[in-house]
Amino acid sequence: MVRGVTSTIGILTLFLASTALAQGAAPNLNMGEDLVPAPYGYEAVTGKYVTAKPTDVYISPYVWAGKVTSMHFNAGQPVEILAKAKGYDWLIVGKNGMPVGYVPETALSPAKN
Repeated sequence: MVRGVTSTIGILTLFLASTALAQGAAPNLNMGEDLVPAPYGYEAVTGKYVTAKPTDVYISPYVWAGKVTSMHFNAGQPVEILAKAKGYDWLIVGKNGMPVGYVPETALSPAKN
């Protein structure tokens, strides 16, 4: 019986380790308890962005995701982009380097310096 438990723990440990590696930059993002990590990890994003239109902030990179109730961006507002969700057209936005939620890429435009 102990052998089965040990095997299960070993498999779970390998799964968690492989998931962390697959997520790329994800270990560097402290997602907290309220945000859903992107299933395929994250890609680096360069440049500065502003909102092209008013947009809400969401808890995960899915269309059906719930909204972050305390966050909303008005058109033309600067946005701190931390990363892009791999495989999705969603960017994770932050405040002072900490993730606060996701916005769709279509809601953003490059900032004019």
